[in-house]
Amino acid sequence: MPATQALTILAEIENRAELEKVLAAIAADPDDNELFRPRDLPATHFTRFVIVSDEPRNELPPLLAWEVNHDGDATAYLAQVARKVRSIDRVFEHCRDYPVAGAADLDGWVAWMRARNHHATAFYTAYRGVPRSRVVNDGEVHDEIRNIIDRERTKLAGYPATEIQRRLAVELHRRRPDLDIAAEDEPSWALQWVLAILIGIPVAIVLLLILAPWAILLRHHEKTEPTRRYHRPVHDLKDMRKFEDQVTQNQLTHLVDIKPGWFRLFTVWTVLTVIDGLARFYFVNGALGGITSIHFARWVIVRDRRRIPRKHKRHRLLFFSNYDGSWESYLGEFVDRASTGLTAVWSNTVHFPRSYFLLWDGAKDEEAFKQWTRDHQIASQVWWTGVPKSTVQNVRDDVMIRRRLQRPLPDDEAMQWLEKL
Repeated sequence: MPATQALTILAEIENRAELEKVLAAIAADPDDNELFRPRDLPATHFTRFVIVSDEPRNELPPLLAWEVNHDGDATAYLAQVARKVRSIDRVFEHCRDYPVAGAADLDGWVAWMRARNHHATAFYTAYRGVPRSRVVNDGEVHDEIRNIIDRERTKLAGYPATEIQRRLAVELHRRRPDLDIAAEDEPSWALQWVLAILIGIPVAIVLLLILAPWAILLRHHEKTEPTRRYHRPVHDLKDMRKFEDQVTQNQLTHLVDIKPGWFRLFTVWTVLTVIDGLARFYFVNGALGGITSIHFARWVIVRDRRRIPRKHKRHRLLFFSNYDGSWESYLGEFVDRASTGLTAVWSNTVHFPRSYFLLWDGAKDEEAFKQWTRDHQIASQVWWTGVPKSTVQNVRDDVMIRRRLQRPLPDDEAMQWLEKL
């Protein structure tokens, strides 16, 4: 079963007032309410519901975004949801053209959802390929090992690291035979790196051939496109802080128009495609461009499908992130460690601080970047995390500890393993 997948459903809203009531009731207690409980969703890491509106312009219809980080391919996952969580109807019944039978009509419901699924142009996870069941199991394994150490610390203290490892495995199996503690090799990404290089070489050649005319056009756009002055210090004009710092993680939903014209749309699509490749084949050890606090993140290009002249179309860029720590520290880490990547993406969107040759300036103006982020941040009406007490490093440590619990290790590696406990 493929793990850690991205699903983004965008459905046009028909009855916004009723939908807002439903989402508010769910948000009041996501784990225990009479309408819909996100924890009932199968094999789900994080999920949220967001009303994506076009206020104050109101040129585009309001959308309900259902963002899910899940295991299994999209069709299989949706089929599981339809079978096990019929209460999903209580949310989507307020959307346009929702099937009359709802989730009871499994095939029709899955088809309706698939028709509204928007591919993530770039998707990142800090623990790719680790299913939700493994995250839960390995967290319990780690907790139980700590409990054993607390009870047996005096007895264990006199043994070498390898013997402590062995005794912990034996005792854990005796106490919790329900837990999976099978040894497992660390995944090797060497083949993916080779494939990425082989694919990247012809792509790089093509890019070099078009680079000169593209660079000329880029500088023309950068010089002539309007920008905006920003509050200093940063103002939280939408009072987004009230939704933050409830558990170990926070969430960010961000929506901004892509600058008009084919050039910016093509450029942001190209940049995100490169980031997606790097996220799949290079940033595979829990850090995206040096940022270690992101559990899941994705960028989705929402195309304007209206039958109007191309020059009047408003394509938008939707960003979802699930991250550790505060908003301030998260944005600061972005600026300190990945400002060129940020600028490469968002300099193609409206009101972003002025950039230089796509990669420079832009997000380097930290206060302007943070204000721009706040200005285009939107509230998530419902957000649920499957690991409310765990950071990215906690999850990765849990997985590593379980993988090596029963694996023969040399003394130095066994000592390093013990230090993770």
